[in-house]
Amino acid sequence: MVMKIGLFGGTFNPPHTTHVNIAKAALEQLALDKLIVMPCGDPPHKAVDVDKATRFKLTTFAFQDIAEVSDYELNKMGKSYTVDTLRHLAELYPDSELYLIIGGDSLVNFGTWYCPKEIAAMATLVVADRGRKTSVATVRRIERDYGAKIVRLDIKATAVNSTLIRLCYDFGYSDTDLVPASVDCYIEEHGLYSKHDAMISKLRSYLTPERFKHTFYVVKRGLELATEDEREKVFTACLLHDCAKYITPANYDKYNFIKPDDMPMSVVHSFLGAEVAKRDFGVTDQEILDAIAYHTTGRPNMTRLDKIVYVADKTEDSRPYPLSHLKKGSLDDMFMRCLIEAYEVCLERHSDSVCPLSEQTIDYYCKVDDNVKCTQNNTIQMENDMAKSKTADITVKTICELLAAKQATDIKIVDISGVSDLADYFVICSGRSIPQVKAIFEHLEEQLEKQDRFAIRKEGYAEGRWIAVDYGDVIVHIFHKDTRDVYSLDTLWNNGSNVTDYNVE
Repeated sequence: MVMKIGLFGGTFNPPHTTHVNIAKAALEQLALDKLIVMPCGDPPHKAVDVDKATRFKLTTFAFQDIAEVSDYELNKMGKSYTVDTLRHLAELYPDSELYLIIGGDSLVNFGTWYCPKEIAAMATLVVADRGRKTSVATVRRIERDYGAKIVRLDIKATAVNSTLIRLCYDFGYSDTDLVPASVDCYIEEHGLYSKHDAMISKLRSYLTPERFKHTFYVVKRGLELATEDEREKVFTACLLHDCAKYITPANYDKYNFIKPDDMPMSVVHSFLGAEVAKRDFGVTDQEILDAIAYHTTGRPNMTRLDKIVYVADKTEDSRPYPLSHLKKGSLDDMFMRCLIEAYEVCLERHSDSVCPLSEQTIDYYCKVDDNVKCTQNNTIQMENDMAKSKTADITVKTICELLAAKQATDIKIVDISGVSDLADYFVICSGRSIPQVKAIFEHLEEQLEKQDRFAIRKEGYAEGRWIAVDYGDVIVHIFHKDTRDVYSLDTLWNNGSNVTDYNVE
């Protein structure tokens, strides 16, 4: 009799309730005879700051009632590659069917794995969605490119991850809803994930509870933007960026700080913060101190660390203003959007007391970025307006080309920037049949994902009569030809005067 064996690997640093829910779903939905949970020893793609024996204990606590926890990779010399583990299991269980359980984010990057074709040949890939739903186009691409057999677990996507949980422990926030009770007890008892405890505990006494919460989210956001090598510097700079927020002028002398006459009080804490970080928290790295000092005003020719802290401060999750438009594109793209918006807000609220360095920063980046220009009175404009920016124009053109490549018909571009907050543009097209509508969508999504452009939302694929795909500035509507006439999106605004036909070149 053929055994069905599932392999669920990861750093499990630490294992959390989403991991456990994935394991339970795999056992039930795949009818597995055995599930092997395997913490990796030396992962090739990330650094792990907790020793192997501890991670094995934590993983055993989490899965001991539902799966076999294996120390095979922990005891193996060298890097842990999935293909080697599958070879080992194939030898150990020669008459078995192997199922490899991975996250949706891992499926997107499957082509970067070591020996992906051999992995796909040895095991069925079982996809568990994490932060967002894995696209049909991604599944089709991996099936086509690597000959993979893919099944998807029916499990609610969740953004919970081990990085967030480690950060919660470091900041002293409760993780009891995020990790199994036995794992939480062991972590608390042994003081795991608290290497910054002394600095964080000290910082807590410098800030209000609300500002401390803001700092938590700035650190979280900074780590999302950082590479593996940047994480420690980013952590420290983000952690201490507001450390001087509540130091009064009476205490400036303690830090040998003299406020220049032209420095607004709203930015004093940045420059004073660098001195506080040095004197009170023992920071000597000038790059970190500079990132703290310039996180409100910016400066010409900012370093990558400067930009990460600046963007993290402006786009952390608890900010009470819309964030999606500030989180698009590369770090440089995000930085420019944040810089422009922050400066415009500053002009609106404090036009008579703008920091000279803020103006120098804007002037500098106006000259180096062709998409931005400064008028004589120092207000900021996008080259044509945000709705008709170069980036949006390129996206619309690319989308139209991809739709045309799958024989979509009657492609129209609707400029809704002045009449709706939904987006800047609609792109509308038709397909002759439901299979063609779905094929147009799959081609569009697959090709844009190759360019690192991912849909925020998508609806209607199951029925295939009207598929809507939201790319932020642009929403694409792919209609069955009979459905399109019913809704008449082309003429919904301005009687169609804002509609342009796309003509295939």
